[in-house]
Amino acid sequence: MNITRPILATLALASFSQTAMSGEILLEENFAKPGSFGKKLLADRNVSLLPGGGPDGSPAIRVAYVGYEQGSGRIVASYPLSGRVKEATLSYDVRFSEDFQWVRGGKLHGLGPENPVTGGDPRMPEKWSARVMFKPDGRSMSYLYEQSPDTKYGVGDTSKAPVFTKGRWQHVDIQVSVNTPGKADGSFSVHIDGKRTNHQPAVEFRASDSGKTLISKMLFSTFHGGHTPSYAPKDPGGKYATVHADFDNFSVREGLAHADVP
Repeated sequence: MNITRPILATLALASFSQTAMSGEILLEENFAKPGSFGKKLLADRNVSLLPGGGPDGSPAIRVAYVGYEQGSGRIVASYPLSGRVKEATLSYDVRFSEDFQWVRGGKLHGLGPENPVTGGDPRMPEKWSARVMFKPDGRSMSYLYEQSPDTKYGVGDTSKAPVFTKGRWQHVDIQVSVNTPGKADGSFSVHIDGKRTNHQPAVEFRASDSGKTLISKMLFSTFHGGHTPSYAPKDPGGKYATVHADFDNFSVREGLAHADVP
């Protein structure tokens, strides 16, 4: 599996990844010396340390997406941030393997409150979540559990064109601004390599003004699915297969890294 990339692209991404934004750092993990967040991820049997595999030659992690009848094995971990905020940006680098299969789509990471809701569980005034999905051909989709009363699963919009590319590192910024309770004035956006790919304004994430509804957790969440075999990666013979993606340089900062304008 060849997942190298040109030196110039590496330098450009390193520069972008290190771009500072104002606001308190709420979480940071680059796996050079894994902290409690990194150790929690590495405790999963489908997550391994990749020495020297990051964008700048530092360690990264490799996630194995093991195909089975509901897509691929779930790698999920919610981790508390160091504070509760109204606006935050989750940033990380990702490299999908050359043989990665998008299939019908799957989940990627995001942000949530003290008690996030996922998995088709009922929406409640204090519960929400904001994640991203990869979709066929490498498109991205915003995937939000907000306050839609008659919706079971997450809702969102899909990028007009493919935005994820196999075999090279890409930088992802996910921005969440929670709403004023009683108003649909929250927002969510995704920027990949500095370009906005998804944007949803007028979101009602929460219906309660409790401090528990502010952004306070990083949601590490990645797998194929869906809940049927049609989401699973498979080999040419139709048997379930395992594909991989690498991740590095996680951070969550208070505030928005990009101005959400058209």
